[in-house]
Amino acid sequence: MKKSLATAALFLAASMATTASPALAETGVTDTTIRIGMFGPLTGPTAIGSLPLFGAAAIYKDVNAHGGINGRQIELMIEDDACDPNKTISATKKLISQDQVFMVHGGWCSGTVMAIKPELARNPDLPYMVLGAASSAISSPVMANLFHPIATTTTVTHTMLDFALSKPGAKRIAIISHSDEWGKSHINPLLEYMKSKGIEPVESVWLERGSTSATSQLLKLRSAKPDVVLAILYPPELTLYLRDAAKYGVKAPTVTTQGVSIEDMVHRVGNPEATKNLFVFYPLSSTLDAPEFGKWKDMYSKYYPNEPVETLSFMGMTGALAVVEALKRAGPDLTRAKFIDALNKLHDFNPGLQSGPLTFTPEVHAGISSGKMIYWPKDHAEIVATYPAGH
Repeated sequence: MKKSLATAALFLAASMATTASPALAETGVTDTTIRIGMFGPLTGPTAIGSLPLFGAAAIYKDVNAHGGINGRQIELMIEDDACDPNKTISATKKLISQDQVFMVHGGWCSGTVMAIKPELARNPDLPYMVLGAASSAISSPVMANLFHPIATTTTVTHTMLDFALSKPGAKRIAIISHSDEWGKSHINPLLEYMKSKGIEPVESVWLERGSTSATSQLLKLRSAKPDVVLAILYPPELTLYLRDAAKYGVKAPTVTTQGVSIEDMVHRVGNPEATKNLFVFYPLSSTLDAPEFGKWKDMYSKYYPNEPVETLSFMGMTGALAVVEALKRAGPDLTRAKFIDALNKLHDFNPGLQSGPLTFTPEVHAGISSGKMIYWPKDHAEIVATYPAGH
């Protein structure tokens, strides 16, 4: 009897060990898959932000097509947040709790990423890679599990102002902006930087999201007689502003953020005269028609043949490439801790896609600190570091 009980106990212990062993595996990882959660605005007024999500997803799909990473295929779980903070919170919770993802890669709008930071803090072992949101407050102060692979609003606005002041004789700088979280994330570092240079805006006006007219704002700007206007606006409102600027004779060049793409704006505005003096912060290494950029365009079009190919289509790729590189370095015995450690050792990472090298350290998770401007003077885009001579 004792022998039978002992045998039964050993059998039960062995069964429990066998049953419990999968629980020892890392969340979102199996022998054959790595589950990555993604979210972005697939619908709504900021649906242009779906393009960087598709670009990042194209990287992951291409990795799968070439054998995966250390014997594993990447499994994507994609949610639509419509750039609505409440939807973003719900999507993030679903990806973490229900879908049990290994990591999350998402976020086009800064306000939505800021909204989920408490959720990320409650899950400190969950790696999170920003998709395209730029607010400096996202990655400063540093969160150990949050990584920011694009130029922040501090880098963007410093570049914008330096570029504006490179225009010969430019002294009078005006600002038009949204007053939301995204707008203020640009305005605050911009005003600080202007103050450090002894400059004050000759005029500052708000143009809220969803506006249908920019007449009053344009009249104020016209009266201020600026040499350059810094515009911190999403595509629909920037379109409105540029059309009305042409209508009311505001001829000052417009310098804007990476929240829009030059190709999309030229198409949206539909008036070459209204966009020939538009300069957009450019996060990429080359123009889209450059031969060296061909492989990225081909990859994007292969997996998303029905989506437009423009600047924003490639903004999410750098983060995805960083994820892939860190997954490789973490090795076949993949854990979240090893993955985060690999990201923190990603120094001067430059696959030839973004404006400058990407570097993460445990102390700095804002990985990009450089960029140039792009404009469309006639029939194609050109990248410039300073205001073009004779323009």
